[in-house]
Amino acid sequence: MKKALAIFAAAIAILSSAGAETLSELESKAASGDANALFALGTYYAKGENGAEKNPQKAIGLLTKAAEANIPAAQAYLGYLYGEGKLVERNMDLAVYWRELAAANGKAEDKWVLGNAFLYGFFLPKNQVKALFWISQAAEEGDGRAILKLIEIYKNLKNEEQLKIWQAKFAQMEVEAAKKGNVAAMEAIAKKYMKGTEGLPRNRAQAIYWYKQAAEKGNIEAMEKISQMYAKGRFLPKNPEKAQFYFEKLAETDVRYCFKIANYYVEGNDGFPQDYELAEKWYERGAEKSDISTQAHLAWKYWAGSGVRQNTQKAAQWCERIIKNIPDRPGKKMSQMEIFVIEMSKDISSGKAAPQDFGKYVSSITAKAGIQN
Repeated sequence: MKKALAIFAAAIAILSSAGAETLSELESKAASGDANALFALGTYYAKGENGAEKNPQKAIGLLTKAAEANIPAAQAYLGYLYGEGKLVERNMDLAVYWRELAAANGKAEDKWVLGNAFLYGFFLPKNQVKALFWISQAAEEGDGRAILKLIEIYKNLKNEEQLKIWQAKFAQMEVEAAKKGNVAAMEAIAKKYMKGTEGLPRNRAQAIYWYKQAAEKGNIEAMEKISQMYAKGRFLPKNPEKAQFYFEKLAETDVRYCFKIANYYVEGNDGFPQDYELAEKWYERGAEKSDISTQAHLAWKYWAGSGVRQNTQKAAQWCERIIKNIPDRPGKKMSQMEIFVIEMSKDISSGKAAPQDFGKYVSSITAKAGIQN
């Protein structure tokens, strides 16, 4: 449906300008050969709008005259009507003729829409040859979506020569967009420069430059990449302070990064030092801003010594905190996780050893309480 609406995008301006004129004024202009008036009138008679009584025969006649006067919107609309058999007998040859003429006279957008119509059979019969032709025409005129579609097509066809040509063209579009401040493009070309792929040569200096630019503008993927570089000392000099700076920005953006950063320090591999104290800090920070399930999981971590130093006292404190914040809901049952935390708190207080599988532990407690997972 969106692609159908796109067919008539160019018509909006014509109809808007005509909307201020009376039907008789438009009739007068159309009689003198005004192509825009012909198109506006044809549309009104097709739909029975703006004082015009619906008249399919008159509508097709007016639209045909407007189309013959090289109004791309009229050509596209006429092609649509013939393709759908609306107001006129269905005629796919005329549908294709008028749609192709509209695209040839129109912008890259029109060629892109027509290419997709042939590719997927939107209001026209599927035709892979015509689809490739019109998508290529749109791509040649700089339509980024068309270029991406060609990349997909040639990748599937395993046509390496054409694939490289269009990847290079799209990459250059991204470079230009990045230079104009497009943050997503900055991150995209940084990735390509780092790997030397998809139309850009390997250039780590350029990769780092664009990652930094994107990170400064708040791109999450870029911030994560730069923080890792500083933390690991890979591609950039090792700098814990700068790594911490970007870690902080990531955590402010999305609480999930608190746990991701914590896991880096727990695992202590890939250039990150194993540091349980820092891991605890990030787990705690994430839990502060998270839901009861995440907080319960952290309580269990302290109890079991999983990813943090075992600390039964902290485990009990987190349980107490959660229980204290359980709202009083007279007549309503507690949630599965609320009951679980209460039971876990009892197990911790009794001195039981912590189960080593959190998921199985939750299931066993809720099963005993007769709660369905």
